[in-house]
Amino acid sequence: MSDSHEHLGFSAPDPVELNKLFPGYEIEGLIATGGMGAVYCAVQKSLDRTVALKILPQEFSTDAAFCAGFEAEAKAMARLNHPNLIGVYDFGEVGGMLFIIMEYVAGKSIYHSAHGQAIDPGEVIRLVTGVCNGLAHAHENGIIHRDIKPSNILLDLNAQPKIGDFGLARPIERKVEEGEEIFGTPGYTAPEVVNTPNAVDYRADIFSVGVLLHELLTGKLPADDRRPPSAISKCDSRFDVIVRRATHANPAGRYASAAEMAKDLAIIANNSGPRVHRAAIAGAPGHPGPRVAGPITPRRPVKVKKSSNSSLFILLLVLAAGGFGAYTYLNQLPAAPKPGQSQLPNASPAIPGPGIQPPPASADPEPVSDTPPVPESSLRPMPNPAPEAAPESDPATDAVPEETTLALPKYDVDGFLARARKIMHDKAKSYMADHEESLKANFNDFERALKRQARKAEINRDLLDAKIERRVARWKESGFLIPEETDQNLADIPDVDEIFAAYLEKEKTINATFQKSLLPLSGMYIQGMELQIGRLKTENDPPAIELIEKEISSTKESPEYFAELMTETAKSLEE
Repeated sequence: MSDSHEHLGFSAPDPVELNKLFPGYEIEGLIATGGMGAVYCAVQKSLDRTVALKILPQEFSTDAAFCAGFEAEAKAMARLNHPNLIGVYDFGEVGGMLFIIMEYVAGKSIYHSAHGQAIDPGEVIRLVTGVCNGLAHAHENGIIHRDIKPSNILLDLNAQPKIGDFGLARPIERKVEEGEEIFGTPGYTAPEVVNTPNAVDYRADIFSVGVLLHELLTGKLPADDRRPPSAISKCDSRFDVIVRRATHANPAGRYASAAEMAKDLAIIANNSGPRVHRAAIAGAPGHPGPRVAGPITPRRPVKVKKSSNSSLFILLLVLAAGGFGAYTYLNQLPAAPKPGQSQLPNASPAIPGPGIQPPPASADPEPVSDTPPVPESSLRPMPNPAPEAAPESDPATDAVPEETTLALPKYDVDGFLARARKIMHDKAKSYMADHEESLKANFNDFERALKRQARKAEINRDLLDAKIERRVARWKESGFLIPEETDQNLADIPDVDEIFAAYLEKEKTINATFQKSLLPLSGMYIQGMELQIGRLKTENDPPAIELIEKEISSTKESPEYFAELMTETAKSLEE
């Protein structure tokens, strides 16, 4: 399961510093950091309750639109109350940082419990049913999660799944802001999140649960292995139908609700023999009863400082910043049935499941190929004319022929990068304005220093002042930048070399500060490109992937590169 995100600019605050900002809590230690924030274990003094405290980077608190959405989402999440959802207790802003206080879960995530492994189908049904039940409650209360994946589902000490990281969640009625579609995780994100972000509804979560189901059954993402689960892990073939329906490219072809998906999982549990126990689906609609423990076992809690209930495992809530891609699971379903009607075929004709209607023969899905489709253009034979007699070679005039013809990308990479840079530029405006003001202030100090020293010169002062004015005017036109080398026309100014060197060093410090401030945005930019690569892998477009990978490499290797991109984007928008 590939589920990690690299964040380039966030540094987790020291717990000692946070204790001063949260007098009602005792911050016991850092649990985890990454993505777009840090999570701490804390004790709420008034209730003697262990909680999880998440801190977001300061730059988010300066974004008015983000703050408004954060408040709306936190209030909506606080209203949720379900055993398969991590509870939200409080939220706010302190010390210029947004924070959220949540239920502490002394366990580890499905990602850490089953990384790259296929687990027992009965255990898969229990876990995914719990996820469906939690999502059904969230959806009924108007909340879309939008980032369901293994690392966002914790297992408590009883191995009960609990969904967290509602950092990307939003009320259904809230409109998507420009650039918000970059959020999400490659491989798990529904196609409409990128293609039509304003049309996203709860069915985007169902898509992600379908990917999760495939991954738990096989240890692989559908994007990495397009075969149905039963062909990979020899599980019940009825899982194939559930995965295909949940991950249908068209939202209308998916389950009408998460609860409906849970019901189809219950059918397999009730009818698959000793491998899957009925008790494994406790909590599913109409199936109460004790839960049978599966192969995933919880980890014992680990003490953190003073709290006896603390452990070092909690869901790392990750805001994804950045991206513009998702993948499309290519298997197509028959027409969507009426609500409540199952599409699951019987595993065996001799043992029909209760309430299961086999699909008509005409609705059978197309067989899934193990290899991606070959583009039509590659099927056309290249012309093969009869060979002609080669003319005599003339080394003086013959050009060296190209050995290969470069393939052109089918995807508009230039247009994609232009849109991505525009979105990043819009988010970087405040940093760029501060940078420009700092450069101007440093340059004005430099100009005053030159004129001050010019008064000490022994030559004609008026002539020297005129030289300074001409050169200063030229340097201002070039962006208030100080030349790398001393201008020899000003050599008569005493200590002129030291003046140039001193203010050039200050300029470099200003640039370094600017580049550091852009690191969170460059991380978002990189993530957006990685998302798009995940989508292009399903479209057989290696040239486009190669171009985007080069852009990722350039951005990762050089903070100066991303800063220059933002500057150049600003110039192009002004023209």
